[in-house]
Amino acid sequence: MTIEIMDYSNSSWVDITPLIKYQGVTFSRNDIDAPNAGRDMSGTMHRGRVGSKEKMNISTIPLNRAQSSMLQTLLFPETILVRVNPYPRTNDSQTFYMYSNNVKVQYLQHKEDGDDLHELSFPLIEN
Repeated sequence: MTIEIMDYSNSSWVDITPLIKYQGVTFSRNDIDAPNAGRDMSGTMHRGRVGSKEKMNISTIPLNRAQSSMLQTLLFPETILVRVNPYPRTNDSQTFYMYSNNVKVQYLQHKEDGDDLHELSFPLIEN
């Protein structure tokens, strides 16, 4: 599987797969229910699903400062273009307009050569 993010500064795809840790991707589908969804007085559930949105949670391997900065820059725009091949639900290449929020940067260590190591974790949520 590959996960690529569009770099809007030069209109090219950046493969972030090598930056992702082993078992570092979780996929989920989040249903969007109608305003009247819920249980009635008899306890019967009325879903009224009006749509669904795809979501990925990603955790990286330890990254140096340059890698961390590059990935955070790719995630910064309000909307990003993400391509996943193959996407698990469809088993083919899928491209999504997504956003990322709550990007967590964990400081791991300061190396003797002056570089730092960081791990990032972040969601990618379909617009």
